[in-house]
Amino acid sequence: MPKKLTGSIILSCVLTLPAFAAYNGPGVNSHANTAAEAGKAKDDTPVELTGHLVKSLGDEKYLFRDTTGDIEVEIDDALWRDIEVSSDTTVTLRGEVDDEWQGIEIEIDSIDLINESGV
Repeated sequence: MPKKLTGSIILSCVLTLPAFAAYNGPGVNSHANTAAEAGKAKDDTPVELTGHLVKSLGDEKYLFRDTTGDIEVEIDDALWRDIEVSSDTTVTLRGEVDDEWQGIEIEIDSIDLINESGV
């Protein structure tokens, strides 16, 4: 009887091992890095965009441009932290895709200035 019990315990342990496995290979890109990718991404996809804010659209909305195209972003007034940006300033924006009935928009969580002078 103890051999059956030991065998059953070992068998049940071996059979539960695959439940702890996880896939670590290539898969769907879960992060958008360009305006073009962000424009095609699903709702709530994280984004990190580097480029330029080229136009204010009013009501905390701006037109962002990188080498792949343009996309509308929403930047809460509180995120500006007394920084000034012109259309020549390179910025990195982090946030997520917001797919609403009006279309894709990127809700920005943080904005960083990129120092292009190398200083």
